Amino acid sequence: MFKRILLIFLLGFLAVSCSNTSKILSGSDKELYDTIQAELARKKTLYIFGGPRYTVLKDYILTLQIRYPYSVYTREVSLIQGDISFKTKKFADAIDNYKLFLDEQQNHPKSNYAKYKIVKSYKELMSSEDKDIGPTIEIIKIYNNLDANLIESKYINEIKSIYEDARILLLKRTIYIANFYMDKNLGKYSFESAYKRIIESSELIQDLIESSAEAQYIKLYSLFMIDPEADKILLLNNFASSFPSEDDYIQSLKSLLDFK
Repeated sequence: MFKRILLIFLLGFLAVSCSNTSKILSGSDKELYDTIQAELARKKTLYIFGGPRYTVLKDYILTLQIRYPYSVYTREVSLIQGDISFKTKKFADAIDNYKLFLDEQQNHPKSNYAKYKIVKSYKELMSSEDKDIGPTIEIIKIYNNLDANLIESKYINEIKSIYEDARILLLKRTIYIANFYMDKNLGKYSFESAYKRIIESSELIQDLIESSAEAQYIKLYSLFMIDPEADKILLLNNFASSFPSEDDYIQSLKSLLDFK
């Protein structure tokens, strides 16, 4: 008996749902757009229920594009696709869609939002378990080239927080990768690679690299090993002056003074 009641209920629900969907698909451009936004905003109520229905969204978006190709709402399709990719954790796709929106719709009122979501997407990629520093570098580059309009927007505080996290993470991963090269014991190549990693990161986070004893130690140690013309005594004295409590690093560098 219960199964029969449940089946009747589901059939009735599907009939009403199909009727509503048909009505929406035949609606105006604004009605379609509002429905898309409402669908994107749906929250999960239970583990398997609720949340955006992405197949339905696809139908709504396609209908909007076909029926109203010149609508002001259709101009936001790439932005909507970016939001869908972000919600489904396809962050690289989200970035591509947001960038496409910015290319296609320059000076759009939602440009700041798209730029903000690009940073948010890179943040998610930055937080992944792998050691790829690409997303971290992209966040820093974006922040270093923010336009005045975005700086004055409501998104700037969160963007700045993400940027500061990216700077710290870049420092940590720079040191990690440089140490990895140093530990490989591949002769001159190891030291050249470690030195290059420190120098490249200095272009983006110079203040953090200069204030990090470990980063400076790796830089000097590598330099001493690859450049016989380096003024080792001067560089060592400068290091000791900047980091007087780092005796282990100082002694390690001193051991290289006679190395040729």
